[in-house]
Amino acid sequence: MSNRPQTNWNCGFCGKQIYWDELFTSLSNKTVVHYACLREKAIKTAKVSQDILNVVLDSLEDELNKIIVYEKRLEKVGDNEEVKKVLEQIEKNVERNATLLTRLVEKLSDVLS
Repeated sequence: MSNRPQTNWNCGFCGKQIYWDELFTSLSNKTVVHYACLREKAIKTAKVSQDILNVVLDSLEDELNKIIVYEKRLEKVGDNEEVKKVLEQIEKNVERNATLLTRLVEKLSDVLS
């Protein structure tokens, strides 16, 4: 039995459990998916060139990785409210960026169909 922390979601594409240490995102239809599953489906259903889609997917992957980095940093700051507040704000901005990029993937592919 794994002691990795689980989210409350299963991937809308592969059906497997999503863990907090994995890259994942939420689609506009509220489906939560692994980044790897989203990437695979987006590439298969692309409406634009592979190069353009890869730019967006790679950017999304970068933002999702940053979320994990900030979560780990937040665990280290303890009770320092000033640092915690700034890091939480930065993480919210990164989450917004990831949402914008996820919506762009949806637009540039048929992942929702």
